[in-house]
Amino acid sequence: MSQYLNLKIIPIFALIPCLSLLYFFDPFNPALSKDFIVFSFFVWICCIGIAAKKKIKRIHPLFLLACLLLIGLSTINGINRAPVVYFPQKVNLKILYAASLVFTIFLFFKNVHPIFLFAHTVLFSCSPPLFSSIKSVPLLIFIFASFFYLAPKKIRLNKLQISIVAFFILVLLSSILSYKSQSSLLQLCLILSSILIFFLISSYPNRSFKKGLLLILSFNLVVNVINLLSAIHTVWPFSIWEPPIFLTYVGFPVSAVAVISALTSFVAFYTATQYKSYAWFLIPGSIFSFYLTFLNQSRASLLALVAAILIFFILRLGKKNYVFKIIFPVSCILILIGGLFFVSDEFVTRYANSETLLIRFSLWAFHFQSVLENSPIIGLGLEADSLLAHLPGINPERIGYNDFSSFLHSFRSYPQAHNLYVETFTSLGFLGVFLFIGTAWNLICSAYQMLVSKQKETLDLGIFVLGIIVFIAVHELFDFNLGEQHFLIPATFCIALIRTKRETKLGFLKLDHISFRIAYTISFVSVFFLSFQLSWEQRLRNLILASSQNEIELDNFLIYKEKTIVKKQRKNSYPIEEILQNKFWIRSDENLVLASLLLRKYPEQISLAESFLEKCVQNNPYSSVCWKEKAEILKNQIAHPDLKQNLENAKKTDPFHIVITE
Repeated sequence: MSQYLNLKIIPIFALIPCLSLLYFFDPFNPALSKDFIVFSFFVWICCIGIAAKKKIKRIHPLFLLACLLLIGLSTINGINRAPVVYFPQKVNLKILYAASLVFTIFLFFKNVHPIFLFAHTVLFSCSPPLFSSIKSVPLLIFIFASFFYLAPKKIRLNKLQISIVAFFILVLLSSILSYKSQSSLLQLCLILSSILIFFLISSYPNRSFKKGLLLILSFNLVVNVINLLSAIHTVWPFSIWEPPIFLTYVGFPVSAVAVISALTSFVAFYTATQYKSYAWFLIPGSIFSFYLTFLNQSRASLLALVAAILIFFILRLGKKNYVFKIIFPVSCILILIGGLFFVSDEFVTRYANSETLLIRFSLWAFHFQSVLENSPIIGLGLEADSLLAHLPGINPERIGYNDFSSFLHSFRSYPQAHNLYVETFTSLGFLGVFLFIGTAWNLICSAYQMLVSKQKETLDLGIFVLGIIVFIAVHELFDFNLGEQHFLIPATFCIALIRTKRETKLGFLKLDHISFRIAYTISFVSVFFLSFQLSWEQRLRNLILASSQNEIELDNFLIYKEKTIVKKQRKNSYPIEEILQNKFWIRSDENLVLASLLLRKYPEQISLAESFLEKCVQNNPYSSVCWKEKAEILKNQIAHPDLKQNLENAKKTDPFHIVITE
């Protein structure tokens, strides 16, 4: 078949209207959404006209349109959710969008392989200023549809890929059998996206592809960090060498900004050693990224960056320099320790505070004990940190109870373990930890195979991949950012540059085989259904919150406090018709509670509100909020037999008294 009409293009053709519809899911700014989609089609038509005249046919026109739509969608998402302190007029984000758009058109006109345009689109969409968990949905749809178009006809399978597939199957089973929420499904989408990216990028064994992808990765990371650093004027003035302690930087958690900055510093530095002609841009970008890491004072990110750089230099010394391999790291450690004597005590305690470390040890112990008593085999499920605060049987004698309770009441949010390995056990249990360790071991073995290669390019790339592995391993020991797409996706791109040609071949995955096409079609339909469920439910949530934003105050624990309504305020119009027409799509505990909150305002809808909360307690038996809200409805019914039982269930699943105050 021709280039423009073949089976590989069908998923991309189906993707276009899907991404276009996603523009209108945010009711806060529909005019901006329409402007972006019209502009994207205008740019697409102009590019296709010029490409037809120049006979550029390597990148399919529909693939270019999909890239433009995803980039535009990500920017709209970022503009609507960008912190006011960072984007007073949204100028920075629009400049970032313009730079990404120009680079997209440049890649199209250069007639490069489509994989480079794919890499740029995905990396831009996952940049920190555009970060939002709901964006995992269009990202997964784009990657899934592009996979069939970009992947080679055969993918060579090895132990590493088989272990990754086994790990994902366990994640999928855990998501089905364990705790289910909108955030856990979004996390599942993100994990699947990263796995597809790994299979896609690692299936290209050509070294020129790897170097080109590395350059595009560095370009996107450096541009994003410079964009973040440009907002430093919002926290100025301060001492350059002793910045104040931030909880957030430009509206984002300091750990999120610090980890992507540290990763950018290492990636840009390595890329500069491979591309001397781009060192003028990459070396300053690496230095700026390092300072942004220092500015946000994330000890985990700084420690991970130092460890990765040490590994990089030790391995670059060569096989024969055993003495220097010992002297170099020892000298660096002594210099760091000696430098502590020349700085202030405040500076030392800021970066080496044992109290915070002991608190994390306490939280790790609390997570481990809770999972061990309730679901040690397959864990509690993805994003189940909130569930730990509602498990019955928790008592003050448990290790970590006081620190967990203090965090809940001080920050009004659920504390993570801040440790990838503890989070893996919390989510997936012993089976998940076993498969995770097996996958990590296979990954290290594959990187080692590159280190013993006689080809210099393969050896250098192996040093880089091993440095990334060390960076992730060290950072995730003291923090947990691998569950966020702005760190997971770039880290996946880095690891996917690994060469697995030396490993034992376990077979081939033939993409043109009928069995694969059937499985692909079923998976695509399932992913599309899941994506629509998540996106449409997010749209309903936005509609409900927009209609009641002047009446209720949203709490992190799904507690909705009613505000004092001004008498002269215009009466709100509630989306009751939308709720009635979309009862099937309202499934998450948050949306069930929100919808019932509005339905209770209408006496004729009380029965539907009660059925929503009944579904909520059935799907989330540990949700004290669902039990409490159901009891609130039953209060108006005289001598209802279930009222007392619902209140008891609410108290039993609220051991930290964050929902019900006693």
